[in-house]
Amino acid sequence: MIDSHADDLIHAKDFVHRVISQFIDTATTAVLAADHLDGKIALPNHQLLLSGTSSMAMTHRLRTLHDGILVGIGTVLCDNPRLTARMIPANEHPHHPRPSSWTLICAPPSKPWIVTNHQHDERRRRDLEALGARIVVVGCDDEGRLLLDEVVEELARLGVFRLMVEGGAQIIQAFLKSRVPTSNRAVVDTLIVTVAPVLVGSLGVAAVPAPEAIPGILIRPRCYEQFGPDVVMVADIESTVI
Repeated sequence: MIDSHADDLIHAKDFVHRVISQFIDTATTAVLAADHLDGKIALPNHQLLLSGTSSMAMTHRLRTLHDGILVGIGTVLCDNPRLTARMIPANEHPHHPRPSSWTLICAPPSKPWIVTNHQHDERRRRDLEALGARIVVVGCDDEGRLLLDEVVEELARLGVFRLMVEGGAQIIQAFLKSRVPTSNRAVVDTLIVTVAPVLVGSLGVAAVPAPEAIPGILIRPRCYEQFGPDVVMVADIESTVI
């Protein structure tokens, strides 16, 4: 009998260490997006399973290379994710990446860090801290949106040097658009996209709504790899003058 799960784990381990680990630096921000053939990554207010088991094993292996995993509140409320590396044998990763986002508040081994701005509800903060969450406060723009360069900087100050951004769509778009003010370079270093052979349709939410929505970055693919029916692209993000 062929153990396909074991084969998936072996393939994921080989790919991540052969291709990805060599350029995941000691201080890196990577964006991971699961996509469909029509560029859609979600349905509004509905959980949508995108990746097959083979590419999901790669995602879990990739999580073990990072100090933290970041998702938006929309993903937390809609998907209730665990953000663990549970598909990977425990003896093969020395730590569980810390989720930076309600399963999360209750599930071991680590409690989430919740990133918010200075205008947060103090009573709600105390409730979350009583449940074990850590609140990280950063600056925001005039509309209350977090300054992502400050998010990355503050998380690094707290020991999360290698950050993996998993979604949802608004977070992915925001990180791809964000720049470090002092250098004008993109906040994101690496883009990893899993494409599943499925068409979601016109109601789906796109990772990037239009080419002109994210000016000033070049995506330079490093490699493509097939995992079951899915294809994974790994690319560098380079900044251009805008």
